[in-house]
Formats: sequence, C-alpha cells, structure tokens
Amino acid sequence: MRNILIELIHNRVLISALIAWSLAQWLKLPVEYILTRHWNWSLLFSTGGMPSSHSALVSAASFATGLFYGFDTPIFAVATTTAMVIIYDAAGLRRQ
Repeated sequence: MRNILIELIHNRVLISALIAWSLAQWLKLPVEYILTRHWNWSLLFSTGGMPSSHSALVSAASFATGLFYGFDTPIFAVATTTAMVIIYDAAGLRRQ
C-alpha cells in the first residue's frame, strides 16, 4: 500500500492534472463574486460552470503526458483524443 501512495505522489501527469482541476474549481469563486457580488462557497464542490474543471483536468493530463513521455507516443494520442471528447461534450452541455 505504501508503494502505491509513493508512486501516486510521484506521478507528474496526475499531479499536473489535479493542480489544473483545483485551480479551475477555485477560480469559480472569484468569477462568481465578480458577476454577482456574492461568495458562493458551494461552487468548490459543484460540477459545471466556468472555468470548466473537467476540461482543465483532461487538458493538463494530455499536455503533461506529451511533455513527460513525448508528443509522438501512443499514450499522448489516447490522452489527447480523450481530452477532445470530454472538452467537446463539456462545451455542448454549456450550450444547453
């Protein structure tokens, strides 16, 4: 169990993606405040809205995969195509 935790802590792609997701979630607070002049702390734990934490997560994971493993690898292709589907879907949901 200890080895798994150590491996997760040293996974640079995962850490990059989680940082991007966290930043997107936290950025929802000041954006909402600027628009409504009201602090809505529930946004930290909600889905949807802008900036899209889903899109930030998959974009960062895809880009970090390219940086750390190469932009010409099959794993980058899988990460990028997955990101494209998720971002397209997230954009479609926001138009609804």
